[in-house]
Amino acid sequence: MKKLLKIIIVCFLFVPSYGLANKKGQNLQNIYTLLQEKNFKEGIKHLQILSEQNDINAQLLYSKILFSGDLTPQDFENSYFWGFSALLGGKKKASNILEKLNEYITEEQIRDITTKLREFLEKRAYEKDKRAIIQIAKIYEYYTEPPDLINAYTWYNIAVAQGIKTAKSKRDEVLNSLNEKDLLDAQSLSIKLFKKINS
Repeated sequence: MKKLLKIIIVCFLFVPSYGLANKKGQNLQNIYTLLQEKNFKEGIKHLQILSEQNDINAQLLYSKILFSGDLTPQDFENSYFWGFSALLGGKKKASNILEKLNEYITEEQIRDITTKLREFLEKRAYEKDKRAIIQIAKIYEYYTEPPDLINAYTWYNIAVAQGIKTAKSKRDEVLNSLNEKDLLDAQSLSIKLFKKINS
């Protein structure tokens, strides 16, 4: 317990100041304060809410807490879910916790978690969460077996159309792996989903 509190305090001290300027950053700062004050129930509740808003910093912390079981009962499936979401969002440190969780979670559980995460992220994308669009594309490109390049292209294509410049090279890379029919299908799907997101 003391070790986890030290980790939380260290994380709190090194939260980037730019993150504190926005609402999510303020909420994360409030969570760290609640946890430092040993108001764990309220802190965990707010951490879950922030994670559900696709805040990858909150997701990584929540994943660590669910893995350790010091402040709330261990929950490896939810720890994997939030750690995986944080990884897809760009938090490379999440790979450490996912590697540890691989010792306790089956391939079938991981497939189920991946499906649930994709559904969660699609819902976020329809709520105009740009990060979720990229996260979905990454699931289809890297975490389906075999890779689903039609859907990966679809979501990268949407990301570019939504103004996410970093997605352009990924879209073009996947584009070169598709045949004419698959490309046509992917473009039709991306137009349909783009309209749904922007309606």
